[in-house]
Amino acid sequence: MAMYKIGKTLKKRHNLAEDVRIDMYTALRKWTKGLKGRPFNGGDTPNLADIEMWGMCSAFHGMPTWHDACENTKISGWYSRMEDYLGEKSAVGVNSANPTLVGEKQLVAA
Repeated sequence: MAMYKIGKTLKKRHNLAEDVRIDMYTALRKWTKGLKGRPFNGGDTPNLADIEMWGMCSAFHGMPTWHDACENTKISGWYSRMEDYLGEKSAVGVNSANPTLVGEKQLVAA
């Protein structure tokens, strides 16, 4: 019951739609439109904004919400490019920060 009330309070405070997926789609579409044909926000290589957005997306990557977002926006192409770039550069080879994913590379303690 508490989480229900918290959810309602946050929706009201942040002026979110009743179905918050609409706001998520809007934000992801704004991001991909802002790329303006570039592979990353930073151009040919990711910048801090790309890294921050990847971190946010990786929190729900692999979950039903992620699949829903990919079906309703164009975020998957950018996210795949980020995974490829970060996989090459990462010391741990992380493809997702979500430790609940089964069968995918996971963040492991060093």
